[in-house]
Amino acid sequence: MQTQKTVLIMAGGKSQRFYPLDDKCSTTLNNKPLIQHAINRISSVSEEIIVAARDEEQGGRIKKIIKNSNKIVFVFDSSKDVGPLAGFLSGLERASFPYSIVIGCDMPFVDPVVATFLFAIASTGYDAVVPRWENGQVEPLHAVYRKEPMLTAIKETAGKGDGKIFDVLLQLQNVYFLPVARIREIDPGLKTFTNINSHEELKKYGILMR
Repeated sequence: MQTQKTVLIMAGGKSQRFYPLDDKCSTTLNNKPLIQHAINRISSVSEEIIVAARDEEQGGRIKKIIKNSNKIVFVFDSSKDVGPLAGFLSGLERASFPYSIVIGCDMPFVDPVVATFLFAIASTGYDAVVPRWENGQVEPLHAVYRKEPMLTAIKETAGKGDGKIFDVLLQLQNVYFLPVARIREIDPGLKTFTNINSHEELKKYGILMR
């Protein structure tokens, strides 16, 4: 029997480069919100989708723009003391299953085959499977985490005053940093990692999708 899985979509980040828009995930790409692209792409790999929003106000706005929002679980930043880790904490606390893939709401090309690959590796006993580029840069918002070790690590890291996801990874006992070259075998263009950070990128990828 296959392990049941959760998708956790991080939606609470500020979108300074999308001024005057506050929520990047509400920005439309080819007449569809960025977060809807991500949901459509990734929903087939999991039994549960959780959206981590900043607060109920933002969550309400997102609910109004996505389809079948009644099938999606919304959580809100419950702690103001862990900085950008708040979404991780509230999302994983709500997750029903042992493994979650965490992605950004601005990833319209996330590849479900790559996600399945990450889950398969994680299920062999890792606390986290995190893609790593040749230069050492990692992709923590395109990674799979095991719930209980990750929650413990987040709380320990926050207790030390840290707020970066890489500090959390250092607390985990068994992390597999997956070479991006292995993902390139599945997704040659590595489009799965694409995130939209500006109006210029929005225009560029909108044209490419036509």
